[in-house]
Amino acid sequence: MLIRMLRYVALMWILLLSACSSQQVEIKPGISMPEKGDLLPAQHWQFSYFDEPRFNSKVAVLEAGDKHNPPVILIHGLGQLGMKDWFTVIPDLEKNYHVIAIDLPGFGNSSASFLRFLPSHYAEVIAAISKQYINRKAIVIGHSMGGAVALRYSNLYGELVDKLIVVDAAGIIEKSAFIKYIAKFKFGDDLPVFVQNIIDQLNGFSSSMIEAESKPASITHFLQKNDSAWKLLVSDSPNMNAALSLVEEDFSQAVADLTVPVDIIWGEKDTVAPLRTGKVLNKQLTKARLQVIKGAGHMPMQSHHYEFIQALNIALTEPIADKQLQQSEQTSQGDLICNDESNMTYSGRYDSIELRECSNINLVNITSNRLIISDSAVQIENLRLTNKGRSLEINESVVTITNANISGHHSVLINGSRLDMAGVSIKATGDAVMISNGSWISASLSDISSPNYQGVVHGAFYLKHQPLISE
Repeated sequence: MLIRMLRYVALMWILLLSACSSQQVEIKPGISMPEKGDLLPAQHWQFSYFDEPRFNSKVAVLEAGDKHNPPVILIHGLGQLGMKDWFTVIPDLEKNYHVIAIDLPGFGNSSASFLRFLPSHYAEVIAAISKQYINRKAIVIGHSMGGAVALRYSNLYGELVDKLIVVDAAGIIEKSAFIKYIAKFKFGDDLPVFVQNIIDQLNGFSSSMIEAESKPASITHFLQKNDSAWKLLVSDSPNMNAALSLVEEDFSQAVADLTVPVDIIWGEKDTVAPLRTGKVLNKQLTKARLQVIKGAGHMPMQSHHYEFIQALNIALTEPIADKQLQQSEQTSQGDLICNDESNMTYSGRYDSIELRECSNINLVNITSNRLIISDSAVQIENLRLTNKGRSLEINESVVTITNANISGHHSVLINGSRLDMAGVSIKATGDAVMISNGSWISASLSDISSPNYQGVVHGAFYLKHQPLISE
């Protein structure tokens, strides 16, 4: 029974991170998808094998372009194609760069391993390859899972990285927020029946079931600690190995500490890795730039090849402007009170905001002194709250916040609610976040500065009658 449950959870993750990404390709009118022949290597590309030390495996390495040009390392995502995901991009890159593309251990033409394919372990492999084939700073480009691996590599081996470019990176936000996002979508008739059946079951999960799998004692956490169960589950599936390893890795401190410049390229309609992740990375990273490709899904290099190459050229050639703290100079619109309203969107500056029994409310680019949400369902993006007392109060509500700066004494009070916050910075002279009645909180790439806690907060928590701090 346990193994059956483990395999079900593993199928869930591999579906979300692999099957969907390989199937979801949106074609924009007027832009043709590369022909299948474009997935064949050019005759002048050079292939070799490298004996890497982390998994003791043979890694397939492709080289293209003049070796005297600036080096670029390409890191692929999940799926059987491996480095072939980049074959339509390499012809553009090799004109001006020395390109190194890798089949990560377990993928493509590289040998497999039963050891855990953690992004930090893959980073060690890439470092060894970089020192062997390049031995100087490189531009690192990663897609999907490869974006997460590239981020971890850039954090651990910053001395080997000139610039980081992430494309629709998966596995960065807290996993309960990720699975709730992905479970919302229908993927059409192209997926295998068993895959669509699992998606239908995911769509039928209650929030409590999804959140239960995200707790520290979850099944995926158990797998990371149990070698026998791990071998039994992943023995025939590198995809499963890499997917389960990815969702258990916490990137919050890596994002906080990253010093290299980062370009972020994202498909506007990505149903695998939410654009929300790109927006949060853009806010939280010290030096970053976000480019969104309109109409594109999870594979913009294929579905919107021309627009992707344009965005990639900007990332490669144009410097990232320094971020400047922008204070809103808008005139206040007074107090905003929403009573029993639905499907409304509000923006701008207000003295205070109170939402009572309102559903599907969007607060976008909001500045205020205080926000009170009661018996409501609210999505918030780009919020600034400043108050000497309490800035944000959430009562019996479901709230999603993407990118916010909140400051006050006891800055946030949560009472019997569900809060999904990503890219939220909270400063408090007292307790930053107080929970009254039992509440569920998912925190992704957020941070707290208060007398009782300083640092990043990333995880899923069910709490009552206590302050929120990271575990």
